[in-house]
Amino acid sequence: MNEAEPTPDTLEPITSGVRSNIVDIVKGIAIILVVYGHTAQGMTHRGWWVGPGASFSHTFVYSFHMPAFFFVAGLFVTGSIAKRGSRRFTIDKLKTILYPYVLLAIISVALEPLIGRFKFETKPFRWNVFLVNLADGQASWFLFVLFFCLMLALVTVRVSPWLRFLVAALVGMTIPLAVPGVSEVLHEFCFLAAGMWLGHRIYGLEMIRLSTAAVGFLVLAALQVVAVYIFGVSVLGRWVYIEAGLTGVAGLFLLAKLLDKHWIGDGLAWLGRASLAVFLLSAFAQGATREVLLRMFHTHEFWLQLLLPTLFATLLPAIVWYRQERWHIGWLFRWPF
Repeated sequence: MNEAEPTPDTLEPITSGVRSNIVDIVKGIAIILVVYGHTAQGMTHRGWWVGPGASFSHTFVYSFHMPAFFFVAGLFVTGSIAKRGSRRFTIDKLKTILYPYVLLAIISVALEPLIGRFKFETKPFRWNVFLVNLADGQASWFLFVLFFCLMLALVTVRVSPWLRFLVAALVGMTIPLAVPGVSEVLHEFCFLAAGMWLGHRIYGLEMIRLSTAAVGFLVLAALQVVAVYIFGVSVLGRWVYIEAGLTGVAGLFLLAKLLDKHWIGDGLAWLGRASLAVFLLSAFAQGATREVLLRMFHTHEFWLQLLLPTLFATLLPAIVWYRQERWHIGWLFRWPF
């Protein structure tokens, strides 16, 4: 099948291959949880949300929402490498993952004098600190780690899928998070390897009965809730992070199956296709919404500060994504040359 010219609706910087509404729904749910998690963290830092509820919310969301993105990224890696070849695959990931990572870091530094006073904590700019953070992934860890996970997938593409996952899981469970960047790549690669192992077989979900998907989702969701409630923050420890991540991802896919063919699923898939823009731009929309609530409406009422920043930080970047051609801002998300 010939590869079509990418458009804002079809351009996929993180995965490649045949689109699946179920996969996009998973990404939509996961990116909402990313924005929600960041909003909740901001409230916790300001003392607006403390106690067991905040701790449970944080632990539950972070037990699976980032593993979901690595898993989805791995689903089509093998086919993408086979179609593009190693060189073109690498260049494509440089343009669509590493480039926005660097650009976001530069934009954030450039805007710091304007928005720094609105942040809970800000530090004076130093070139050496900026360059070190850029080099070890601390400027925005997800895109940095995703890029090198994909490069590791490229290097190991000829390894048996089950063996790749087994080794990646063992390494992820035993290597401590000591070296920034490197440790995180080794920690997260197992989820991408799991996606590579499953591959296009994920489309088998479309054949599962809704009743089966519903029961499976309820069981996995209950297990996730119980695990987080019993183990607390330790559920994110490296020994059980993989298990919690995989069960959470499985639950997301079953939920996506339930929402497929429904208008809610269509809306989530719409967000999922714009997940890169939401990830890159949500912090700015989130902070702006929080400040409007504080300075214009003089409120830090719990639900307003939790829901409105999450809503606007999800929707506004998605709108930007779908308007990128008309507004000539595609360079925000992909190397323009």
